[in-house]
Parts: sequence; structure tokens; C-alpha cells
Amino acid sequence: MKSWSLFPRRSIHAKLLAFMLIAAIIPLITLGSMAYWKSSMVVREQFSKSGEYIATQLQIQIDNYLSQMRYMAYDINTYVSDPTLVVIREEQPKTYTGFLEQKNFERYLGAHRNLDTKGIFIVTPSGYFFGENVINGQDLMRESWWKALPAKLDEERWIGFYTPRHYVGFQDEAELRNQEKVLGLVVPVLSGYGVLKDSRILIEMKAGKLFQLFSQLEEDMSAHVTITAKNGELIYQTAGTFVQKESDVVWNKPLESNNWMIQVRLPYEQMNRSAEVIQSFFIAALILSAVLALLLAYLFSRRITGKIKRLQETMRLVGTGELQTRAEVDTEDELGRLGVSFNQMVRRIQTLIAEVSRTEQLKKEAELRAVHYQINPHLLFNTLNSIQWKARLSGANEIGNMLYHLIKVLEGNLDITQELVPLDKELQTVEHFLQIQELRYGPVFQYEQTGVEACGRYLIPRMTLQPLLENIFFHAFEDGHGTIRISVSEKEGLVTLLLQDDGAGIVPERLAKLLDPDLERSSKRGLGVYNVDQKFKLHFRMEHGMKISSVRGEGTTIQITWPKREELPDEHQGNDCG
Repeated sequence: MKSWSLFPRRSIHAKLLAFMLIAAIIPLITLGSMAYWKSSMVVREQFSKSGEYIATQLQIQIDNYLSQMRYMAYDINTYVSDPTLVVIREEQPKTYTGFLEQKNFERYLGAHRNLDTKGIFIVTPSGYFFGENVINGQDLMRESWWKALPAKLDEERWIGFYTPRHYVGFQDEAELRNQEKVLGLVVPVLSGYGVLKDSRILIEMKAGKLFQLFSQLEEDMSAHVTITAKNGELIYQTAGTFVQKESDVVWNKPLESNNWMIQVRLPYEQMNRSAEVIQSFFIAALILSAVLALLLAYLFSRRITGKIKRLQETMRLVGTGELQTRAEVDTEDELGRLGVSFNQMVRRIQTLIAEVSRTEQLKKEAELRAVHYQINPHLLFNTLNSIQWKARLSGANEIGNMLYHLIKVLEGNLDITQELVPLDKELQTVEHFLQIQELRYGPVFQYEQTGVEACGRYLIPRMTLQPLLENIFFHAFEDGHGTIRISVSEKEGLVTLLLQDDGAGIVPERLAKLLDPDLERSSKRGLGVYNVDQKFKLHFRMEHGMKISSVRGEGTTIQITWPKREELPDEHQGNDCG
């Protein structure tokens, strides 16, 4: 079935790398996008509030200036309108009294000054002025804005922002750039008599603070500032070309003092520039984080997959038969525990292979012996039967009986249709063998058995007891004299058979070699005892089999233990025997 998975199927390294990248980049993009969106919104709000604040400060500052100038003009006009207060009889004082009157009047004008005031003057139609002696009257008359005033001024005129060239010390145009601009107001003097008739009040305020606010808007925020009068006259406009757009952010601030309108226009792109800078940093941080995540994911996944590959290579070598190979274990994590388990498994496999090899070897030997035993068994039986009948016909009944029992023993031994036979059947073969020995030696030995009635149904490997009894008569008894005891018992699922004799016993050196699996054997070196033990181990597992104890001159005891197993269950199964 075709897989539609986006991840590679054959490489764990690639899978880990992909998953780690996804796990790192998705939260990074999500959190980064939220942070970018929120920070951009905050920056735009702060930028907008900052522009709104500066525009408001500009509005308040200009309104404050205009209010002060209007108040000064009103106060001076109120003063000069009262002929009892102002005594100015001539423009040029010709007497000391006239000089004092003029000085007192100029002190009155100077009393209206503050830190932001550039100058307060009353200019007569002839060009003579009252106030601080810091301007040149003729230069003032040559100012374009002054000449633009009507000859009969009947209301206040806001001059706007300009460079005061009429002050003493102003020399040339080069100084124009460094000269502080002023905000001017010209108001007609309301006095209709004396030297002040048709005079004008000129009030000039320093505009440095206002231009600082203009600079903040124009240079720091790239805003365009426009101040227009009620009649559309342009009072101030930011230098340079500015193309208005519908998307511009616009603040309109009307001035209450003279109905001027301040308009601050900020391009949307400029307000969005900070967000673009944040976006650039976000993209750069995202790329850097992705590269860092990729590097860390590569190193981490490579470390893990490196261990997996080494374990895979170790498994491959073990699979090819190199069972001495072991996995390298240098950590205690899951991979380390997996390596330990793999090494334990390989050791168990080695043990099992050794046991299987040994078992197979024993089976082959048993099969060869079985084949050997099957060679012409019928010829042997027919020949023995013929000899038996010949002996009986000849009156040699003892020889005939020996042949009869020998035939029964051989039938039991050569019946290879059953590898496991009931204990009763095996003991019947043993009894035929004992009959032969009794005919051979006479009634010089005793045979006793106990527990056989209750445990006779349990299975035992065929041809296992007769070789042991044969050893007793050939090695333990002298001329057949002695006692043989067989006792059988059952406990906790195991059958135990004790075969005891009171014969010559076995020397310790030979006793130690009887069941040694590493000893090279022959038919003359205890092969029968060893084969009997191996039969039990082959059929009932290696932990079962024989134990032999012997005391020289007192006899030998053979203990055989094997699991309880029956050919057919009966009603007595489970009862203890012996």
C-alpha cells in the first residue's frame, strides 16, 4: 500500500530531524508572529500617540504665544487710549522732561516682555518707534510684510513667521539661516490724537520653541506641517515637495486665538516603517533560529541514530554468525538498556546453540546405535528360538530357559517403536535379565523392589535399567553374591528411582569420570552408565538424570530423577507413591 506520509520511511535520522524542526519552528513562527503583530500594533499606537502629542503641543504653544501677543496688544492699547496716563508730546524728545516721559513709556512697554518675547514696539507713521533701541526703523519700513500692510490699518494683522532683518546687528543674507525666526503681530493703536495717532503696535515672539516642535515632526517623523489662516493664507509650510495621499495620517488642530488651522500630515508608510524594521528583525531571528534548530536537531538526532546504527551493525554481525560480537554500552538510557538486553540475548543464544549442538550430536549417536541394533534382529531372534527349542528337545532345559529370558531381554531392548515405556515394562525386562543371572550364578543374590506398584505407570526411557544391573553383576558382585534394591517414589511432580547394591563399590577416580560429558569414551570405559544418563537428559531436560554415590567395599547407590509423565492417565494419577 502506497504511503502518503511526508516523512521519509527508511531513515530514523531524517524522521528525527524533521520532527525536531517542526517542533521547533511551528512554535517559533506562531509566537514570533504574535509578538510581531502585537509589537507592530503597539509601535503604531505609540507612533500615532507621539505624533498626536507633538501636534497638540504645537497647537498649545502657538495658541499660548498668540494669546500672549493679543493680551499685550490689548493691554498696551488700553493704556495708550487713556490720555491721562500717557503723555508723549513729541516723537523726538527735545527736553529732559520729554526724555523722561519717553523712557517711562518705553519702560511700560518693556514691562510686558517675557523670556519668549523678542520685542515690543510702537511704530509711528513716520517710522519712529518706541521701545528697546534694538531695531532700525528704516530697515523695518523696508520689510516686505510691513510694506504689505495697508496705510490705514484698522484691525490686527498676524504676520506669521519671518526672520527679523530690522534688528540692529543683522548684516547680510548669510546670517539669515542662523537668525532665529519670530512670530509677529501688528495691531493699530487706538489712540486718535497726539504723536501716537495712526501708530502701530509691533509684537514679536521668539519662534525657536515652535520650530523645535516643527523639527520633531518634520525630521524625526517625516511629517508635513501646514499652518493656514482663516482666509486660506499660508502661514507656515514644511519645506520641500510633499505628495498628499488618502492613506496619510492627518491631525488637524484649530487655534482658538486667531482661527488658524494646523495640519500635520504623516505618510502611512512612515508610521509603518518601525513595524517594517520589527518585521525585518523577526524574519532574521526566524531564519537564525531555524538554522540553530536545524543544527541542534542534526547533532542530537545524529547522536541518537549513531548509537542505533552501531547497534544495527552489531545485530547484523550476530546475524551472520559472529556471536562473539557485543553491543557497545556507554549510557544508561533506553538505548543503553537495549544494548545490555541484546548482549544478554546473544549470550543465551550462544548457550542454547551449544546445548542444541550437543543434543543433536547425542541424537545422531543414538540414531546410529538404533540403526545398528536394527540390523537383522529377526535373524537373531529366529536363531535363538531355534537354539532354545533344540536345547529343550535335547533335555537341556536350563539352557532353554536362559535362551527364553535372553530373547525377552533382547525384545525389550530392540523394540524401538517406543522411546518411553512404563516403568512396569522396563522392570519386566530387568526381571528377565535377573533370571538369566540366577541361572548363571544360582540363587546367590537377592533382589528387592518397593514402590513399583504405585509408580509403575510413569514413563521411563527404554533400555535404561538393564545396563545398570548388568554393570552390577560384571563389576560389583563377585560370583553373583550380593543384594540389589530398587525403590521408586514420587514427590512434587518428580519420580525418583534408587538402585542400590552392596557390592565392591567404585573407586573415586572412576566414579568422577562416569558422568563427565567431556571425557572421551569407549564401550569399555563406562559408556553404558553415561548413555543411560544422557537418555534421561535428552527426554526430560538437562537438569534431570543420574547421581551416583559409592563407597569402596560397601556398595553403590544410583539415584535417577525425572519428571512424572504417564502414557495414559488413570484414576490413581496424583497419588504419592513409595
